[in-house]
Amino acid sequence: MSNLQQFQIFAKQNKKKVITKNEAVIYTRVSGSQQEDNTSLESQKIQCTQYATRLNLDIKEYFGGTYESAKTDDRKEFKKMISYVKKKRIAFIIVYSIDRFSRAGASAITMVEELKRIGINVLSVTQPVDVETSTGMFFQNLNLLFSKYDNDQRRDKTIMGMRQRLLNGYWMGKAPFGYKNARDEKNTPIIVKDEKAKIIRNIFLWKVNEGLTNTQIVERLQKQGIKMFRQHITKIFKNPVYCGLIAHNLLNGEIIEGKHPAIVSKELFLKASGLQLNNPHNYKQHKANINLPLKGGFVRCSKCNRALTGYIVKKKNIHYYKCGTKSCCTNKSAKALNNQFIEILNSYQIDKRLIAPIKKQLKYTFDYFSNSNKDNTASLKYNLKILKEKLEKIQERFAIGEIDNSIYDKFSIKFKNEINEIEKEIQKTSLEKSNLENYIEKSLKLACNLHTMWSLGGYTEKQKLQNLLFPNGIYFNKENDSCRTTKPNSVLELISSLSVVTNKNKKGQKNENVHLSHSVPKMGLEPTRSNEHMALNHACLPIPALR
Repeated sequence: MSNLQQFQIFAKQNKKKVITKNEAVIYTRVSGSQQEDNTSLESQKIQCTQYATRLNLDIKEYFGGTYESAKTDDRKEFKKMISYVKKKRIAFIIVYSIDRFSRAGASAITMVEELKRIGINVLSVTQPVDVETSTGMFFQNLNLLFSKYDNDQRRDKTIMGMRQRLLNGYWMGKAPFGYKNARDEKNTPIIVKDEKAKIIRNIFLWKVNEGLTNTQIVERLQKQGIKMFRQHITKIFKNPVYCGLIAHNLLNGEIIEGKHPAIVSKELFLKASGLQLNNPHNYKQHKANINLPLKGGFVRCSKCNRALTGYIVKKKNIHYYKCGTKSCCTNKSAKALNNQFIEILNSYQIDKRLIAPIKKQLKYTFDYFSNSNKDNTASLKYNLKILKEKLEKIQERFAIGEIDNSIYDKFSIKFKNEINEIEKEIQKTSLEKSNLENYIEKSLKLACNLHTMWSLGGYTEKQKLQNLLFPNGIYFNKENDSCRTTKPNSVLELISSLSVVTNKNKKGQKNENVHLSHSVPKMGLEPTRSNEHMALNHACLPIPALR
């Protein structure tokens, strides 16, 4: 047998930065300032410390200890912690639950994978998995997606409340110029006119009666000691709030009669807006042009965050997308930008061979959330029962003359509104199995033919599909000639992420996923004890997220 020492010079070194020290940091957080005062942060710290002790890990530093939203990974304490573990080469980041680390979904998975490549692992006290196996990493990634899904659900509920308030005619958020935030006699937030309302009225009168340009209006205001920019004037002429109406992107194109007082009449507003809408650049815009499906607010300039408009150069018969900001030179061939969007769709398209396993996993995922909602539904039904009893009691007291009409009206309306809200919430949490399967089937078919459906669709079909897939649109960066997606549809993100994980496993990564499809639903929240499922002992679905 030859002496292997002679061949030592041909040995290859592992260039991967493997961290072997048993050192860890602990990261704790809550979502809002109101949570900061309770025991949540301290409880997280204690349990994370005890967990590190059980694993014989040396805690080098504590991070967090405050409130930081985990919708994105752009958090002060979070970034400080990530920088520290990379610089000090700390082996482990310990969190109470995986949603404390991040709720950013796919980007969080990317972050965890990047850390793992340099030898840093994220450990969750309440969702322990073996991060050294592909099965363990699969479940950790799935937990990160669940956290994102839960975050999106709560966001949807908030948006529904905001939309209802808008439909009732109430302005949302900070009052626009010319108004101030106030409250009515029922303590409901409203907007009322302030001392600047006179300025708004003058601006409209100057535009209509004197035909002043926006620049001339700005100059006249400056002479009066009022500083305002031309872009601000443009926004004023486009905002119907000043004639007593409300327009908001949550209203899906509706215009609502507002509860607030108007500063100018509707006739004056329309006259001023008509003059403002005259096109000063002498190029023709196409409202429904098949060559410009990405306009209308879907694609925005990454430099100034303004929606790109579309136009055609008639001499060349070439369509372009253009940023409307005067100082911005963003201009892009429509054909080239449309092709870049098709490439984005291709990146989300899944292999048809993966439909069956992903369909199963999606069912398990939604079944889990359906089961986890049972406690919430039971609580809602209990509260509904209590409210109905209160309503019956107050009706009885009114009938026998114990309370007068004003008190009865006040509380009966209150109880009826609360009952109505709870009944709506109960209805939203219930989902029939057939509807779920049909929804999953349609979603998967769509995910297999994204670019084809978009390419072959008409103008309206293209816009519906792209807005469904990316509700917040995309951004175009002129500097590097690239497109950046924002938040994708939650189901699309989940399907895409599961597709990536499943595809990696199909390419030869050795793990125990052979039993995955059948093991997860049988395990529920309690890990099995059989030798066959030892690898999945800690891969149970996540506990409810901290509030």
